[in-house]
Amino acid sequence: MEIGKQIIEIAMKNGANLAGIANVKALRASASHLIYTQLDDYSGVGTVKDEDTLTENELFNWPETARSLLVIALSHPQDLPKLDWWDGKGTPGNRLLMDIIRHTQGQIESHLKINTQKLHYYVEKGGVFLKDAAVLAGLGCIGKNNMLVTRDYGPRVRLRALFLDAEIEPTGPIEFDPCADCKAPCRKVCPEKAMVEKVIAFESIKDSLDLPARDGAYDRKLCNIRMEKDIDETNEYAGVQTPIKYCRKCEFVCPVGK
Repeated sequence: MEIGKQIIEIAMKNGANLAGIANVKALRASASHLIYTQLDDYSGVGTVKDEDTLTENELFNWPETARSLLVIALSHPQDLPKLDWWDGKGTPGNRLLMDIIRHTQGQIESHLKINTQKLHYYVEKGGVFLKDAAVLAGLGCIGKNNMLVTRDYGPRVRLRALFLDAEIEPTGPIEFDPCADCKAPCRKVCPEKAMVEKVIAFESIKDSLDLPARDGAYDRKLCNIRMEKDIDETNEYAGVQTPIKYCRKCEFVCPVGK
């Protein structure tokens, strides 16, 4: 069996719902990795804190031996909301993803004799933009909601990845575009109207690059406002340990994968 198929099979057997292989060189030239340095402020909920930010030389400073990237996805369906609830230490879904990566890493190294390297979740600490990686691995496409949209699960997935010290045939990108003729209910349902119009910050981005939400109509700051509100609403219950339930309206309204 082809080595890439064996790696994907291992990941799937360990619990991944989707898995694919991306090329590291192609990933470095992908849209988000090129756009990132052209944006002013990328801070907000879910990003690395100022005091933890590494020097500029650390950004995208991936291992020199890494040639390929295994990308996995775990389904986060609407009827299992707890997978996405933040409990102060992470989410149950992310812990499952970490377990899948850990078991898969051990088996790739022991059975296939390929060295692997874990990567940090934050791009500022040596991580990658996982949505771009997933597109290059053939898991789906970037939708009008600025999320990865997959055939089987729509945008209701979460991602993790693993560096591979081997040149392996990538499994994507694929011809898949469910958003082309879609009326974008995701943009209408957003409580902060974060996808109503093109953001000025993207006016300077070269036309040859894919913009966030496909046409630049994605305001991360407004999206973060909603996340901050979710945190504040949780904190209203003083003295009670309750998880943060971040907004997922644009995910749930998407018709793909239902």
